[in-house]
Amino acid sequence: MKKEILLGIAAFSMLIASCGGGDTTEGNGADSTAKDTIPTIVFTDYSVDTATTVFTWKAYGSDTSKYHVGTIKALDGTISASDSAGTMALTAGSLTIDMNSAKDSGGATDLDAHLKEPAFFDVNQFATSSFTFESFDGTTATGSLSIMGQTVAISAPAEVIITADNVTVNVSMFVIDFAALNMPYFIEDAKQKPAKQHNPKVEIWGTVVANKM
Repeated sequence: MKKEILLGIAAFSMLIASCGGGDTTEGNGADSTAKDTIPTIVFTDYSVDTATTVFTWKAYGSDTSKYHVGTIKALDGTISASDSAGTMALTAGSLTIDMNSAKDSGGATDLDAHLKEPAFFDVNQFATSSFTFESFDGTTATGSLSIMGQTVAISAPAEVIITADNVTVNVSMFVIDFAALNMPYFIEDAKQKPAKQHNPKVEIWGTVVANKM
């Protein structure tokens, strides 16, 4: 009889434990089968294609009816992009610009020569300029342009197309004020009568193409 009582107490204790007695994690919201999922981010580097990357510039004379249009090309550069669960994003980029490549599209070779002189870009001292990408919010690209030994902030509307094999960045028009950069030509030009002064604000737009390394 005593043995049966002891067995009954043991069975009762096991029943209480199985029904919620003692410590339990039931009801605390924890899911022992759940696993934290961290998206895998893949970074890809692309090399700028100097044959197809080109910027166009438009410089005005004393009025908007007088202007020159020309091009300038890249010397080299790299672009980096990330892929997170199929979402592509531009993450970094740099571009070296060949200032000796500045050329008037209308064939004004005398202007081509002037652009390389100390009064303008002074290519003997500043043979290259560089652009460093900082951010892209989906519509506007921003970065820093180092030119003529100075750095200026650049912000321009842009379209970015990223694939596994290449990146294309179509940059809409932005403006650089070369008088604000103390370009010698415009310092002297400002001494003329307003009607004869050239517009120091040059419009620039272009396309950057980069291929997977």
